[in-house]
Amino acid sequence: MDDSKALFDYWHDRVRLKNSELIAAPGHVKTQDLRHDCTNYDDLWRSPEVQQLDEPERSRVIAVIKYECTAKVLQNRAGRLRERANELEAACNEQDQQNSKLLGLLKALQEKLFGKDKEIKRLEARIASLKAENEAFQSEAEKSKAQVELVKELEQLKKKYNEVEKRRQELAQNNKSLGGRVAHTKRYKQQRDEARAFIEQQKQQIATLVQESQRLREENERLYQKLK
Repeated sequence: MDDSKALFDYWHDRVRLKNSELIAAPGHVKTQDLRHDCTNYDDLWRSPEVQQLDEPERSRVIAVIKYECTAKVLQNRAGRLRERANELEAACNEQDQQNSKLLGLLKALQEKLFGKDKEIKRLEARIASLKAENEAFQSEAEKSKAQVELVKELEQLKKKYNEVEKRRQELAQNNKSLGGRVAHTKRYKQQRDEARAFIEQQKQQIATLVQESQRLREENERLYQKLK
């Protein structure tokens, strides 16, 4: 084992890796932990093949074993981390592409939503306009209906007025006729009262004449008695 290259190659071929999870673990892992926990370093330098060597050859071989175990585990870890980094980079690229697609979809959706908002605002404005027009039409309809009802009511009032006026004229005519009859009755009553008064007066005059005639008869009777 005097040839250094042969010595390194010899122990390089005898290095075995283990605990792949720790080798591929993300974050910082101490080199000595990788060497002791992820290679057969301790088994190699403690092997009878190494321990039976004399110093300084034994220390030289242990140093070679240490180097080969460390180099091999670090190289394996670097490859694993590089592969993991490539996977992560690919995942990031894919994620970026998906994000780009999502952003595109989001932008398109926002444009559609913005367009929908504009359409909704336009429809709301149209609805408000139609509502105002409907209220105006309803007001006009109510006004027209009120006018029709007013005209109808005026016609009814005019008809009632004509009926009342006709009745008033009839009553006036009846009152006039009744007034004539009342006047005639008053004249008849007056004439009757005057006739009664005249008759009473005649009765009084007749009574007076009867009394005067009786007095004259008595006077004549006395004169006749005196003449005998």
